[in-house]
Amino acid sequence: MTTRFLAPVLLLSAAAPLAAAAGDSTPPRVVVGPNILVSRDGDVPHVELMVAASPRSGKHLLGAAITATRPNGGMACRTYSSTDGGTTWKASEFPEQVEFGGADPQVAFTARGTALFVALTMNKSEQGKDCSSMHVWRSEDSGKNWLPSTEIPCRPSWDHEQIVVDQTAGRFAGRIYVGALYDYPVYRVGVFRSDDDGRSWTGPVEAANGGGTIGINDVTPMVLSDGTLIVPYGDFQFLPDKRPKDGTNTTSNLRIVSSSDGGVTFSKPTKVVAQNYHVDYGSPPPTAGFPKFATSGASKSHPDRLYVVWEDYQKGPYRILFSRSTDRGKTWSAPKPIDAKVPASTHQFQPAVAVNGDGLLAVTWYDTRDSSDGNAYHQYFAASTDGGESFLPTVRVSSEPSRRKGVGNGRISPSVWYDPDGIYLSMLSATSRWESGGDYMGLAADRDGGFHPFWADSRSGTFQIYTANVRVELPPKKEEKAAAQSPPAAKPPDAPRVESSLLGKVEFLFDPTRTDLVKKQVEIPVRLKNVSDKPIYPPIRVEVVGFGFPKYESEDDKKRNAANAPSAVNSANRKPKEGAVFEFGGAIAGSEALEPGAQTNPVVLHFQMVDPDKTPSLTLKAVGMLASTP
Repeated sequence: MTTRFLAPVLLLSAAAPLAAAAGDSTPPRVVVGPNILVSRDGDVPHVELMVAASPRSGKHLLGAAITATRPNGGMACRTYSSTDGGTTWKASEFPEQVEFGGADPQVAFTARGTALFVALTMNKSEQGKDCSSMHVWRSEDSGKNWLPSTEIPCRPSWDHEQIVVDQTAGRFAGRIYVGALYDYPVYRVGVFRSDDDGRSWTGPVEAANGGGTIGINDVTPMVLSDGTLIVPYGDFQFLPDKRPKDGTNTTSNLRIVSSSDGGVTFSKPTKVVAQNYHVDYGSPPPTAGFPKFATSGASKSHPDRLYVVWEDYQKGPYRILFSRSTDRGKTWSAPKPIDAKVPASTHQFQPAVAVNGDGLLAVTWYDTRDSSDGNAYHQYFAASTDGGESFLPTVRVSSEPSRRKGVGNGRISPSVWYDPDGIYLSMLSATSRWESGGDYMGLAADRDGGFHPFWADSRSGTFQIYTANVRVELPPKKEEKAAAQSPPAAKPPDAPRVESSLLGKVEFLFDPTRTDLVKKQVEIPVRLKNVSDKPIYPPIRVEVVGFGFPKYESEDDKKRNAANAPSAVNSANRKPKEGAVFEFGGAIAGSEALEPGAQTNPVVLHFQMVDPDKTPSLTLKAVGMLASTP
């Protein structure tokens, strides 16, 4: 339902290598954990993603998405919760969303650790017109179970709601704010507030007003260390005689207003930057993300800085640009790219930004630099340890490329709209409305300092939710170095490692498969999860040792299985049948070993089939290196 004021794409702040601390030869580095499939709830598109981390536990995360899961067609929002730092996730659906449909999901944790989920719900106004109300759900167990919702009825309709919680110790500590767009064609941004952990709401208080002459839309709200509320918004031309012409370039001005009294009154607007974009009304924008703001708040370093990232078409193609304010939003630095050292044809889009408790700044975005035809993208990550002055070299997060126009993304999800003039059948698909996976992606910093990107990944041809645990390792401080230089305690020698069977020690997990019945080929993304209590070291191998179930089969069965046995296309040792080996050691991410409870990145097992309907089971053997015990 979101009104799009920021057409297509944007530029991000260019990344420059950061020098190591004086006298220290160890530079900071970014460590990326395995790609985790969050949305194990069907081959349907998942778009418009958000994620939040609990202030009370580094293990508790909550995400949300629009999903094509309504039984009678159309879109509904779901949440995904994790209590183990993002390794496993539980999906939840909501009766109002299932019955009526919804959009624009938002998530947050309150200061008490209560999980909040806010979404638009397609509804009826008091006059009987279609409209969007807002529902707020609360969970007191980090998103596993949800209490009945509180509805903020249509007045006449809400759009693009955004949430933030005051996590400071100031006089408005714990207050929750929700900004929302309403009152077309005037275009107002209003702010609701709650002082009882999200049970009831006051508002809206008008924070900005387009006056009916220019459109506006709210963006990510923020809270500074003293409880000051910052509400950003952007403008766009919507009047027919002023709308930019197709094929032209135009700008959207980003501004902020602030409230020092807890969202009761707001200041006059201050301009931040201008976003440049290219207008193309004839096709869905390939890069349609909103600007994203973040603040360092009361972080240990660089407190109360404000940051903004956005897609920008200033010179074309789109790049992700970055700006910051060191004086609480009064003035802003000149825009600069996060990572400009990419091929000229590269498109960068879908930025997200977050700051952890130590003041480390992280930015993620989609990037086509690794694509030969410009249609595939990867998720990228950059970090700044000096408050946005410079950025570490960028790091690729996604282990496989995505293509927006996959089969699943093009699948129509029909829904019906009623109007006094008639009945309208919507032929919506993820490609036609959310070709870039939504109007925004998620990024959260957890209590322990780790970052959790939350992106729409279409490596399978359908947008699924993926995440990864990304951390920035810094050089040791002087006192830590001094401690490290003291004589270490005697360390027992490492136990020798021996190749061992992993039967009963690993679990096979499967991401969505890709099957081509015309070519008779199948690609099976497999990841191994360590279900033992000991680390498993590389090399880790899975080997095909046979087909079918020989001890239960007749000789004729064995002959049929041999005749229809698939051939491995991409085995590490190039063997097609028995003896084909797939290597998993290189799929370990963020650690030298597959630790207990951890899982690898997916390794794709590619097979050529003889007859897909007669393909026999494969007998596998898994081995890895384990520390020997006396």
